[in-house]
Amino acid sequence: MNKAKVYCVASAVAVCVASNPSVDVLAKHVQPVKLEEKAQQAISAEEFIKNYLSTKENDTYKLITKVDEANYLSVLTGNKLFMDLTSENQDQIKAAYETAYTDAGMKKEDGCTLSAYEIVVDEANKLVANAKNALELSLKDAKSLDAKNFTSDSYAVLKACIDEADALVVLPEVTIEQLSNEQVNLENAKKALVNISGLNALTDQSSTYNKDDYTKESYNVYEKTLEHALTVLKNAASTYDEVNKAQDALNQAVAKLTKKADFSALKDKVAEGYDFLKTDKDMLTEASYNNFKKELEACDVVLQNDASTQDEVDKMLDELNAYFDNNDNFEYTTVTLDVKDESKNVQQNVTVDVPVKQQVTQEQPKVVPTPQTKSVPTTSKQATTVAAENFIKTYLTSSSGNVFAMANSYNYQKILSGMPSWMQLSAADRSAVNAELVSKGGKNYRELVKEAQTYSMNTRKSGLINTATNTNVTLYAWLCAMSLGMLTFVLKRLRKQD
Repeated sequence: MNKAKVYCVASAVAVCVASNPSVDVLAKHVQPVKLEEKAQQAISAEEFIKNYLSTKENDTYKLITKVDEANYLSVLTGNKLFMDLTSENQDQIKAAYETAYTDAGMKKEDGCTLSAYEIVVDEANKLVANAKNALELSLKDAKSLDAKNFTSDSYAVLKACIDEADALVVLPEVTIEQLSNEQVNLENAKKALVNISGLNALTDQSSTYNKDDYTKESYNVYEKTLEHALTVLKNAASTYDEVNKAQDALNQAVAKLTKKADFSALKDKVAEGYDFLKTDKDMLTEASYNNFKKELEACDVVLQNDASTQDEVDKMLDELNAYFDNNDNFEYTTVTLDVKDESKNVQQNVTVDVPVKQQVTQEQPKVVPTPQTKSVPTTSKQATTVAAENFIKTYLTSSSGNVFAMANSYNYQKILSGMPSWMQLSAADRSAVNAELVSKGGKNYRELVKEAQTYSMNTRKSGLINTATNTNVTLYAWLCAMSLGMLTFVLKRLRKQD
């Protein structure tokens, strides 16, 4: 083919296209031919430009000066054929397109050394490369996702898209449409993933919630909600809405878990109260006993209620402590110390044939252990004095020799321990003891005993000592025995009178 002729034709085509791109110049001067896109040795410049470097709109050919997604494929298809042309033919095409490119008003950037043909081919390749890069980024992001954070079914769809994208990006020839479509599929698969990581994390926390630490009602709700959440997790086809609802429900159940109150302090105080009632029942008045028992039973109601709050427990403990610490709430009975005198009064009130004095004399050895001699009054007086003095020294005198004026922590047990011996003293001996006590301390033995009993009660109530001392146990046993003996004595007298 004549080089000059080809150049002139190409120049004419370029000038016409540049001056009036909308005119079908190529269609008028060149008969269109169907080219087979295979290795060829040469092709006319005008034919190549028409088929690969121009776009056809309504039978009008327009020169490609800016590559986009609508024309890039034509440029790349032509370039594939271009690579198989002879270098002479390639130069002819480049020269013809260069003239047309310039005549179309296109200017290269400063410093650009590429031909116009190379510019459009490079732009077409960049479009494909950009589409491939976008797909590869999406692919990388998809591969970074952990399968365990999603339902099996939704991740299986994503995995299939990943495999397809992997195969596509390594192909030497691929279109932007293929790359874009695959990227869309990949993004849609990622959006369709059903994320279960949040629900997984919540269920994994279940081991941190100890059943015994929470109220029965709140933990039962949590337990049922947890079971449902685990069922949703095990279902490979669970939907986004199902997972979200299960997660929201479990979050609410966790938020409503109610810690059990700390009952320990109240339990200990209530146990102390019941122990106090058990050991000191006989020393409290009936009203005091019953009132305190009601207080303890009110505390039991709170302790037995699993849903009791910490505020309720603390309030009940404060009330119990206040009740316990108020001595006015406890009224103590005083043991009768003058049992012998009362028995005499009972005897004197009974009408009998035999003089009461004689009867008393017959029973005297059983009641008074100190021997008395009727024929020697002075001996009896001396014995009475000795018994009173011995009683005072034994039970009512400190180690330093001082007679007790009041009951305290050092002497209350000693005062109380003298009660059995006091009951065996004669009336004269007791009078002598009381006279000595009043003269030295201002209080008689009955008053000292009452103080000692009160002190003993308060001490036991505060938990400072053992609430069941041997002294008091002995005292109570002795009093019971004496009461039984006096009752027997009275019954015998009544039978004799009959």
